[in-house]
Amino acid sequence: MTSVTQQVFPAIEGSLNFLSILKAGVSAGLISGTALGGLLLLFLTPLILEAETYEVQIPDSHPLISRNVVHFWTFAGAIMLGILYSIIFTFTYTMVQRRIHVKNAQFKGLILALNSFLVAVFIPSLYLPPNPPGIETSLPVMTRQSIFFAIIIAGILASIAFWTIYPRLSLKYNPMFGLSIGALAFVAIIITAFLLVPSNSNIPSIPSDLLWKYRIESLGAMFAFWAIMGVVVNSMLDYFRPQVSISEKPFC
Repeated sequence: MTSVTQQVFPAIEGSLNFLSILKAGVSAGLISGTALGGLLLLFLTPLILEAETYEVQIPDSHPLISRNVVHFWTFAGAIMLGILYSIIFTFTYTMVQRRIHVKNAQFKGLILALNSFLVAVFIPSLYLPPNPPGIETSLPVMTRQSIFFAIIIAGILASIAFWTIYPRLSLKYNPMFGLSIGALAFVAIIITAFLLVPSNSNIPSIPSDLLWKYRIESLGAMFAFWAIMGVVVNSMLDYFRPQVSISEKPFC
């Protein structure tokens, strides 16, 4: 591998191993998870507290857990979630980055992160939008969770279809044609999945403006979480890449 190629695609070098990828994933997760925790506490926690005032309260009842403890676990949970997602994302990135035909490595990570946001957050939220307290749904919890994971699987299949079709048709015809056909395949798979699942309705007991503000800010926080992860993942991979001595470097 030439030095020019290493500069253009710094995370493609073959010196990466399991441990270095794991360290990069944990580090990227700490950064993005901390950002997510801060956003949740800053923007969503006040909305949750406001929504709770509209719930039917039991007389003389008191919360069993203090607000400070809830805030702590909200922040800690965001970091743990960030690390888990980031480890999966980082390993996936090292395997599929060659299929993303973009010269800038940070932009490659951002593209894959936005794809992950679509699959893991945005598309499932079209069926099961994020809800604050005070919302009842027509489906049982286990049914909703099963459908949620089914939609994510459909999103993964749709992404595989897109990243299979797009590069092939782009090389054979032109990038715009490959992008259009790949996007059509993606949308077709998602629509098919939505047609196969049962309908779900929400019964709100809170003002609609509060409900939609919560949903938009929830999606915004998750968008920022995935975007930060996509931007920093390549830098973390380069930072934790094992150093190769001069005698071990291949002649190019």
